[in-house]
Amino acid sequence: MPFESDLELRHHAGQEQWEVIRPLFYKTRAGRLVIVPVGYRTDLASVPRFAWRIVPRDHESARRPAVVHDYIYTDLTKTFSKAEADQIFYEALLEEGMHKPLAWLMWCAVRIGGRGNWGR
Repeated sequence: MPFESDLELRHHAGQEQWEVIRPLFYKTRAGRLVIVPVGYRTDLASVPRFAWRIVPRDHESARRPAVVHDYIYTDLTKTFSKAEADQIFYEALLEEGMHKPLAWLMWCAVRIGGRGNWGR
């Protein structure tokens, strides 16, 4: 399994974000390692509230992929392109057991609306 650690988060009352309290390690299909560091803050899947019934932002199969995707999007070193980040997200969703149609829908959402530090 490409995730080499469990996801451990701390939620801060009154905030929309969670804090990573143990590093999250993910190895992409291309063999590249992504390490989400302790202290990184995420909102999990950035799903608009009206869509939560279809795609809950804390869906069990989406948690780790969403945190990795968020981290890649905010990584200032730009190790991955936006297209690579979105593809990694899709592959990780499938690896976590998400049904292909839902994973595809989430991938479409990040391709259309995802914004990292690419200035687009």
